[in-house]
Amino acid sequence: MEYKQLVDLEKTLITLLKDEFGFYQSLYIAIDKQKDLLKYDKDQKILFLFEEIQDIQKRIAESEQKVAELRNRNRKLFNLAATSPEIRKLANSIATLIKKNLTMIKENEEFANERYLRIKEELEILRNSQDLERYSNVSTEHARILDGRG
Repeated sequence: MEYKQLVDLEKTLITLLKDEFGFYQSLYIAIDKQKDLLKYDKDQKILFLFEEIQDIQKRIAESEQKVAELRNRNRKLFNLAATSPEIRKLANSIATLIKKNLTMIKENEEFANERYLRIKEELEILRNSQDLERYSNVSTEHARILDGRG
């Protein structure tokens, strides 16, 4: 009976992990798309991608819940099933994809921070030019009054 349970659990885990692998591949593509949007200043589309990433976060939480439920049913059997070569291969592939995703997320954060700083500098320059323009208008007005033309 325990052998049948082990085989069934292995099949369940393999199905779950294959689904997760596909999910993390999709996540990599979404993060890469985000990188392009950040690089090429596509602000409007970034907002839609942000919503997509929030959905992805929910999906990750659901995945973790599924695996935890399987593990909590029978830890001994779960640990035994986890030693299966196919399960280990899938788990390693997912771990590799997660590392790649994290690397790309860090790159995206750097792009976003650089862009934020650039926009902040541009706003400061704009504010300074507006201050100069106001000062120039006030000086011109004073000159007209003193000149008698005002």
